[in-house]
Amino acid sequence: MIHKLTLVLSLFAQHQQLTPPVAKESGMPFLVSAPNGNIYLSYIDYLGADGHALRFTTFDGKQWSRPETIAEGKNWFINWADFPSLAIEPDGNLLAHWLTRSTVGGKYGYGIRIARRNAATRQWTEIHGISLEEPKDYAGFLTFLPNASAAIYLAPPESGPDDSHRKTVRFVELKGKPTEVEIDPDACSCCQTAVAMTPKGLVAAYRDHRQGEIRDISISRLAEGKWSKPEILHQDRWKINGCPTDGPAIATHQNNTAISWLTRANDQPKVQVALSRNSAQTFNKPIRVDDGNPLGRATITNLDSNHFLIIWIEKTGTNGEAEIRIKRLSVDGRLSEALVIARTNTARTTGFPKIAVSGKQILTAWRDGNIRTAISYVTQFDTKDTK
Repeated sequence: MIHKLTLVLSLFAQHQQLTPPVAKESGMPFLVSAPNGNIYLSYIDYLGADGHALRFTTFDGKQWSRPETIAEGKNWFINWADFPSLAIEPDGNLLAHWLTRSTVGGKYGYGIRIARRNAATRQWTEIHGISLEEPKDYAGFLTFLPNASAAIYLAPPESGPDDSHRKTVRFVELKGKPTEVEIDPDACSCCQTAVAMTPKGLVAAYRDHRQGEIRDISISRLAEGKWSKPEILHQDRWKINGCPTDGPAIATHQNNTAISWLTRANDQPKVQVALSRNSAQTFNKPIRVDDGNPLGRATITNLDSNHFLIIWIEKTGTNGEAEIRIKRLSVDGRLSEALVIARTNTARTTGFPKIAVSGKQILTAWRDGNIRTAISYVTQFDTKDTK
């Protein structure tokens, strides 16, 4: 059954609240925009004793399509921060990934499964697996490169001490026979990764692990077939003896690049964005985006040739109250006032809010019992930037 658009007056702004065709207790939403203007929503449905299913539906600006199942089964690894994703290849094929546990492993023995959907036959075929039978360690936190056949992810070291808290950052090409290369041999163990294309090549961003338990954001660039030596994006010097489970996000448009991330260095939480006007070769001093008390979980997307949109969760009370907020960021560093999408809470079950743009529509997705989505409009940001 096609799910129609339902208009609801938000407590904060005029939004179109959508009801996506998801089952009860659905979660882990992920959004990606297609070249034809459609927006794809991938998500996990809970099947009870039968396990879980990874599905997707598309929004054409007016209504959701009938959901399509990518994969389903038991023994999946379901975690609030390491979520499946979807990508569109240049030829119209789709890529998807999800996580399954090792058949002989313990609680955190899991790996990545990657499948491709043929645009002509509409059939899904599993094409690659990573660390699927690792008994104690895991590979995960995969990010597909937009409009390409590649991804980056975290994986156990190929050699060295048995340390499940140490991860490597790796890049995999998925066109033809999958090939993999290491970007960084020692990274933070459970933060999301990010990768994007610039006119001068790929740029990857991730939370690094440096001497003294410093966990700032590093970047690496792919040029002439080689990844550059990782370099710190900004010296926050966040010292934490563990993983904060909150990685960077990246968006690009022509020569403009924006990388967002959370830091809690010196016990001062901040959501920051660093901007580049030269294809990620150099970045300006970070701009603080939040409104003073962020939980984090930020992600960023391109809005147009002169602006990005950043979404994050801001705490609003002492009992777990929070809001999902969006700001527009110009390429010269000016921020709009926040647009509040929804009230939420700080629990892990809220997950990471997602955002995608198609024309004048801005689609957001988050979890509140099950997946919620809403449409906002570019015109809601047609006011003067505040700073």
